[in-house]
Parts: sequence; C-alpha cells; structure tokens
Amino acid sequence: MCEEKGGGDLVIGGARRIGNRCIIPVIKRLTLSRGGAALVSLTPVALLFAEGEDEYIALLPGAPPTVRDAIGTLRDDIEREKEKCTR
Repeated sequence: MCEEKGGGDLVIGGARRIGNRCIIPVIKRLTLSRGGAALVSLTPVALLFAEGEDEYIALLPGAPPTVRDAIGTLRDDIEREKEKCTR
C-alpha cells in the first residue's frame, strides 16, 4: 500500500451559519492507494469560528500540532466559505 499525500493534508469543509457565527470545519484528508483501488480517510481536526471580523479556532482531540500554522495556507478556501455564510 502506498500513501499518496505525505502524512495527509488539511482541507476546509463546508461552512455552516449558526446565529451570528460561521463555523468552518478543518479536515485532515489521507489517501491510500494500491493497484486500482483507493481509500480516502476524512477526519475533522479543528473548527474555525468566524463572527464578523473576529476568528478563533478550536482544536479537536487528536489534532496535529501543525493545524494552527497551516491555517494561513488555507486562507483562500476559508474566505470562500465565510462568503457563503453571509449569503
């Protein structure tokens, strides 16, 4: 079995609006492949909360310590999901 994406990569899930908050999941995606078959594992590792201009993140149990650092690289996806919350 070979792992395609290093130790897995982080992706942004679909945002949900709850009251005045926009809640955006941060998900660790791991893809394994062997021959013609593939297995994908999706694990939520954090929740990003946005209220107006304020943002904060809640790490879930088992979250890799690099999640906070990786948020900057996901900024375009985060902003896209925040925009969906305001519609």
